[in-house]
Formats: sequence, C-alpha cells, structure tokens
Amino acid sequence: MIASFLVLLFLWLAIGRNSDPWAIAIGIVSAVVVLLLQRRLFPSISLFPLRLLCRVHYLVHFLLTLCIRFVISTIHTSRLIILGGEEGQIIALPIEIDDPFARFILLNSITLTPSTISLLLEGDLLYIHWLRKKGSAGDWQMIKKSLERSLSSVYMRRTDDRR
Repeated sequence: MIASFLVLLFLWLAIGRNSDPWAIAIGIVSAVVVLLLQRRLFPSISLFPLRLLCRVHYLVHFLLTLCIRFVISTIHTSRLIILGGEEGQIIALPIEIDDPFARFILLNSITLTPSTISLLLEGDLLYIHWLRKKGSAGDWQMIKKSLERSLSSVYMRRTDDRR
C-alpha cells in the first residue's frame, strides 16, 4: 500500500508540476482517498503490484513494444485516412492473460494504439473495433499478440517463473 501511495503521489506531483504546500497536501489526501476507495471497492486487486518491481526489464520491454506499435499503427492509420478506402470492423479475439490488472492494461494498450478501440472484455474474448483498408486482412492480430506476449512476461505468476 505504501508503494501504491508513493506512485500516486509521484504521478500527482509530476503531472501537476506544482511544489506549493497546498498542492502537495491535496496530492497526499487524494492518494489516500483513492487507495481507501480502491481497497474498499476492489479488495482483491492491488493498484501497484510489487512483483512489477522485480520485473522492471520486462516492463520496459512492454513499454517499448507499445511505443513501436503506436508509431507503426499511427503511420498506417494516417495513410488509410489520407488515401481513403477504410472500413471499420468489430472482431472478437481470444486473450490468454489471467491477471485482472494485466487484462486492464492490455485493454487500454489496444485502445491507445491508433486504428483499434477495445469495446468489451467478456470471459476470455476481447471485442475490438478495428479500422482497416477495405478487403484487407490487416495486422490486428499482430498488434494484440505483440502486446499480450510482452505483457504476459511482466505478469507471469510465481509458479511460471521456474520454467
């Protein structure tokens, strides 16, 4: 809980860029309120899992993968829109990640990637809206697989570490 508090406070200060005592006090109070609400509403989910500290290199790999997918997808989406002939499609993709927080990150990472928007996670199926060129197969599966593969190494369970 202390690690989560420190992360939230750091984010508050980094985003606000204000070292005024009142701003710091509001950040402290806000972090405490968020943590208490999170603990009350979602008792089984940790806001900042400590196992991430042991796997920083995997986390950096995931963030690099996300950035690369973001750049490639931005270029592809811009090209589609400028040249025309794009169409939207809703597809269902099976996901293999079990951790609820990792699923949340995957959902938001796919939404952050241009040309894709996560719509619904139901069981092990992820429904996304995907923008593609008419009649093409596209790279939606490559986007999902690359993000899921690098994210699963971050959230690997302790029993899987021994393999």
